[in-house]
Amino acid sequence: MFWTTLFLLADATLANPIVNGEREYEFESAMSLGAEFNGNTFSACSGNLITSRVVLTAAHCGADLPLDLLVDLGRAFFGDDIEEAEHTMEFEDLVVHPEYEPLQSGTGNLGQYDVSVLVLSEDAPIRPTPIRLDLWNNEELPADVVSVGFGTTDAASGRGSGKKRSAALTIDDFDRMFLYSSSDTNLNEAQICSGDSGGPQFQWVDDRWQQVAVHSWGDQDCLVSSGSTRVDKVQEWIFDQIEDVHGTRDWCEAAGVYDDGSCDDFCDEIDPDCVVDTGGDGERTGLGCGCSQSSTDPMHPAGWVLALLGLVQQRRRKEATV
Repeated sequence: MFWTTLFLLADATLANPIVNGEREYEFESAMSLGAEFNGNTFSACSGNLITSRVVLTAAHCGADLPLDLLVDLGRAFFGDDIEEAEHTMEFEDLVVHPEYEPLQSGTGNLGQYDVSVLVLSEDAPIRPTPIRLDLWNNEELPADVVSVGFGTTDAASGRGSGKKRSAALTIDDFDRMFLYSSSDTNLNEAQICSGDSGGPQFQWVDDRWQQVAVHSWGDQDCLVSSGSTRVDKVQEWIFDQIEDVHGTRDWCEAAGVYDDGSCDDFCDEIDPDCVVDTGGDGERTGLGCGCSQSSTDPMHPAGWVLALLGLVQQRRRKEATV
């Protein structure tokens, strides 16, 4: 029953794995969501670590699963390949958005509030990625993002699932619920596909990566378009869940980044790592560099991603002159 449910969750009418993307070895907070049974691993959906214990994913990835079954067999696989996962972690809870409505294939009803959180049984040894808080506005379009997931690379065959991939996508439009991306505006016509459901869409803002959306749905062949649920529209609910788990709405405290060796100048409180010794007596008395991440930080973007985003911008400038 459990395996059947997982296969149903990866239905091709929902978001599938990255098509025409590249293998991804960065974005350590992005993980595969699946199961481990008798030494075998299976990837069903994707997700992203947004605090030390809270994983953000799609509601359709687990809304129909009994909690005890999820706790017994469900696993989060960190790393670039679930067969050689760097960390495998268990869950203790699942919370689905109370206003979640599933997509209804063939009706034009795309659903709504397709988000949920999974709670890990212990802190993950991975630096989380924060969610975007600023509301989207039309002046930002078109916008460059990076989609990350563990889905298939081919909708027809279903091959490639279980390996982390990413692609530079373009956000062409949005409404109150979804960010929309058309394949014909994406580099190499890349698109999310089965198994990428619940995976993160990242944007480089204010010198750091932020999660802006959760992969929700795509066309059956993963060749035309996709929609991802906006996290800025559900941020209050997300922080309600963070507070329930960590007892605070301070993201830096919940993510465990205070005094972790990296100066995070966007925190609610002053990060001790942003205070430097200016008195010569060992006492830290002053703000440091104010840099939230350095080029050696594990969350720094992979070089090829920046190159792809640059090519996208060049193509747009060229098309604008035609």
